[in-house]
Amino acid sequence: MADSPLPLYHKVYLLLKQRLQAGGFAPLAALPGENALAAEYGVSRLTIRRSLEALEADGLIERRQGRGTFASAQSAAHGTQHSSDMDSLMAHLARMGMQTQVRLLALDTLAAPPQVAAHLELAPGAPVQCAVRVRSHAGLPFSYLTTYVPQAIAQAITQADLMSKPLLAIFRDLGIQAARAEQTLSAVLADPEAAAALDVPVGSALLSLQRLVRDASGRPVEWLHALYRPDRYEYRMDMQAHDMPGQPTWLPAGAPASGETPA
Repeated sequence: MADSPLPLYHKVYLLLKQRLQAGGFAPLAALPGENALAAEYGVSRLTIRRSLEALEADGLIERRQGRGTFASAQSAAHGTQHSSDMDSLMAHLARMGMQTQVRLLALDTLAAPPQVAAHLELAPGAPVQCAVRVRSHAGLPFSYLTTYVPQAIAQAITQADLMSKPLLAIFRDLGIQAARAEQTLSAVLADPEAAAALDVPVGSALLSLQRLVRDASGRPVEWLHALYRPDRYEYRMDMQAHDMPGQPTWLPAGAPASGETPA
């Protein structure tokens, strides 16, 4: 665990809360036992027990005598998303592809978890391709990327593609026009898997980006969750001032002023 003034049990509580709210455990699904969680997070069973007590007080889990611990029905949280400029995004990814190296950690077809199915507007359990990659610059890892693509599209995507090109470039080669993206930015704590991939201590602060990409017809074609080391990556956006009814506001440069909600 990264050095922090927070008590150890509270750091584990924050990591588990983040995992629950991100859909890491399906609603009503059983969590690993206390011994398994203690081994995963490198802490004592007593620390795990105190963390679970705090999660139970938040209503995020249910502890059932003799049966175990289960995610509550309301454990997964959904955030508000905002549009991004697709042309700027494509240009950014093109530059990133030329300047960085990618390592494919995992590639599999699986049943879409509930949260992923909801974002991709698929039936729960529908097949999706899940790819996990790490991007590095000058040999130093800076991003940990998990992408989900509907199997109807993913069946044409190869391992070699994912190791050499960003997904949006792959879509272009397949004749799929990525037309719109909705994304959120936030801060999260590094779980054990992301920490190992990014070479940071468990519990370190990371920049979290979640992005849903739609094609020209409005069909979701990709759900991305990217984690970045803030010491090696920064997210920039050009902004332009607009006079709006009632008050001036800032919008991404090139974005239309009409119909936008002031930030």
